[in-house]
Amino acid sequence: EVIVDRIRNSWGMKQFTEEEIHTVCGIIEVNCFEVGHNESRARALYPSAFLLAHDCRPNTTHTDHPVTHELHIRATTPIAKGETITLTYAYTLQGTLKRREHLQEGKFFWCCCQRCTDPTEFGTYSSALACPKCTKGIIIATEPLNQTADWKCRDCSYVVSAKSMSILVDRIFDELEATDVNSIENLEEFLEKYRNVLHPNHYLSISAKYSLCQLYGKFEGYLIRDLSAKELKTKETYCRDVLRVVDHLEPGMSRLRGVIMYELHAPLMIQATRQYENKEINAEELRKRLMEVYHLLKDSEAILVIEPEGSQEQTMAWAAKFALQRLKKSLMKINK
Repeated sequence: EVIVDRIRNSWGMKQFTEEEIHTVCGIIEVNCFEVGHNESRARALYPSAFLLAHDCRPNTTHTDHPVTHELHIRATTPIAKGETITLTYAYTLQGTLKRREHLQEGKFFWCCCQRCTDPTEFGTYSSALACPKCTKGIIIATEPLNQTADWKCRDCSYVVSAKSMSILVDRIFDELEATDVNSIENLEEFLEKYRNVLHPNHYLSISAKYSLCQLYGKFEGYLIRDLSAKELKTKETYCRDVLRVVDHLEPGMSRLRGVIMYELHAPLMIQATRQYENKEINAEELRKRLMEVYHLLKDSEAILVIEPEGSQEQTMAWAAKFALQRLKKSLMKINK
């Protein structure tokens, strides 16, 4: 009503009916893409891109040109002839209950895709809680497509109402949102506090781990070359935890996978080099470990190189390219 009043009364554009304005608002709300980067952001309509279907595990990703905002859509996994081409309107690192709620509120439909139908979310358990009764079981949705259905422990059948689940997850989400995202200590405290509440792959835990993947190695006191053996292992563990989940929820050539693989290469490289220098591993083991680093960098560069010019992701792609060049020289020396 505010928009209708502004257009028809404040601006005096009476030629547009209230119904027409509501229709246009609906189209913008449902079919727009967010474009732009950093401080310059806008919403844009594209004449054909809106035809792509939504899926919570999409087979494409998209970027827009930083100047022209031309939309580039590319496949992240092989798409067979006749297969639906999909993108996602939702944040993939979010649980089904909240993801479907977001889609209904913002896009006006209840998603019924394969991921939303699966209570385990492709085996990731991204929404699961640890059972407080038997302490060993996992609480998951009994009817994922029913927002009010109970949740139940798979082991002891302990039941939690959807309302109680939502209240608890909202409270934990608010706490994470209030946490200093640039504080390694605060994020570590968050993970420890809810270690026995959230499933290790719960989307709130994964969100905290994703932040930590990027913080370890980047901040004063935690620069990559200064990290202790324990801290390097922690960064590696968090990267692998996130990557395992993303491999199921955003498989293939997805931006998120590219970033995580880049973050993972550094602790693996440094750990292997240090252990070889300390004579804890031999040359063959060093070569084996560096080959894993090689494949991570190669895949990361291939994924991120098409990201918009000047973006953090494209900067990572260039860094991966230069790291690959140095790594190839190191591998040649080892193989002699």
